Parts: sequence; C-alpha cells; structure tokens
Amino acid sequence: MLFMIVAKHTAEACPGGIVRPDREFTAKLDEQMKKSGVKLIEGWLDAPGHVWYFVLEADDNRALNNAVEPLRLVGDVQMVPVMKFSEAVAWAKKIGIQK
Repeated sequence: MLFMIVAKHTAEACPGGIVRPDREFTAKLDEQMKKSGVKLIEGWLDAPGHVWYFVLEADDNRALNNAVEPLRLVGDVQMVPVMKFSEAVAWAKKIGIQK
C-alpha cells in the first residue's frame, strides 16, 4: 500500500538549520527507512517551507511508523494512504463511477 508522508517542522527545529543542526539527519532518516522494511518510492523537500514529502510503500503499520520516526522527532508527520492516479481511474471505471 502507498502512503504520502507530509512532515513539517519549524525553523527552530530544522535539522538543517542553525538553531538545532544535525549533520547526520538525512543519513539517519535513510537508514531508518531501510531498516524498517518500507520501500521509498520518492521524496521531495520544500526547504524554505520546512516540509518533507515522501511516497512510501508499506504493508505493515509498525514498519511505516518506524520509518518516519526521525521526522517525528523534529516536527509533525501526516501519513495518508494514496493510490496512483492511473489505478484510481481504472478502479473508478471498473465500479462504474467514471466512463
């Protein structure tokens, strides 16, 4: 199952900032995601807005929560189940709500 992860933090809590810098943060995050067993589809960063976006594939809620733990330590994390648009269109046609 795919999940959109939206992780926000303040400028004061930014691991790349000057108040609480953590030069190892991205390495820790990458290691935690790999260790958790989830598959990272892709990730994006809005650096000025202090927001991370990830699409992760996970079949286990515990693995999903473990994967994003470093993000929780610096801010708020929202996890939303999503599907690919092409799959959503096919599903909507199959059940008759789209032509």
